[in-house]
Amino acid sequence: MSVKILWELGEIYTAPLNLFLILLGMAYSSVTYGQFFSWRVLLFTFTLLLIHIAVNIFNNYMDYKNARDQTYRLQTNIIGREQLDLATVRNYFLFFLGLSFLSGLFLAYQSDFYVLILGGLGYYVGLGYSYGRKPINSLPIAETVPAILSGFMIPMMSAYLVSFPSVTLNSDFLLNSFLAFFPMILCMFNNLLANNTCDLEEDIRNGRHTLVYYLGKKASVLLLRSLTILIFFWVIATVLFQKEPWTLLILLALIPLIQPKLKQYFAIQNKQTTFPLVLKSMSLLMVGYPLLYFIGSLIY
Repeated sequence: MSVKILWELGEIYTAPLNLFLILLGMAYSSVTYGQFFSWRVLLFTFTLLLIHIAVNIFNNYMDYKNARDQTYRLQTNIIGREQLDLATVRNYFLFFLGLSFLSGLFLAYQSDFYVLILGGLGYYVGLGYSYGRKPINSLPIAETVPAILSGFMIPMMSAYLVSFPSVTLNSDFLLNSFLAFFPMILCMFNNLLANNTCDLEEDIRNGRHTLVYYLGKKASVLLLRSLTILIFFWVIATVLFQKEPWTLLILLALIPLIQPKLKQYFAIQNKQTTFPLVLKSMSLLMVGYPLLYFIGSLIY
């Protein structure tokens, strides 16, 4: 298998966003607990990359096997489009899964039981996204669960590993970090919501009933618009209440860049033309928010 094929099969091109989520957790730890770096967060980054590749290979593998729509199976899915050998795809999945498991076990051994539990939850959601009698990507929680897993758990675990062992993973830690990372959850949710809105007809043919299936396209677009507005109001509110660094207010300068892109998506929901505009808009926020939080931590 060529690097180019693996790059797409494992969706490695989306992994850099995880780095910004990890940076966000480190910056949060710096502001809140006065600690910015630990070797454990490097091991976490490596483990997360391996999990990212393994899960995406597995999801493409299962989507190919479970597809009812032959157009999707043979033209959209990379396995059918590139005529990849299923046994080879499965072996690559097992290889990256095994490496991530060993790396994750060592990380848990060097930290605590909470890391082991959270890591196990990550595997359960990642693999259960496309596997089982009722995979997550076929349910109304298809947008919510992955958004929380990525937008909250990644920076939260990063913050915890940086500040370990001086910080306890208790309800206060979870609540305060959730409030800080909530905009990232909304960005991830919007990406998944927009993707499933554009894929609604294809998902129905493949037996997937996501949140969009129940809301309909019009309500789903309205929800995305509302949550995008909420992101900016959330930033303003948390800064005014002195919960987060004032540098996050600079994020408001992105509104003139994001609004025209989203306006095109609000008018037409198309996977090839307007969906990438949503991805670009949310990516600006998912990069800008951690960077501005990091700058705020330096000033702090």
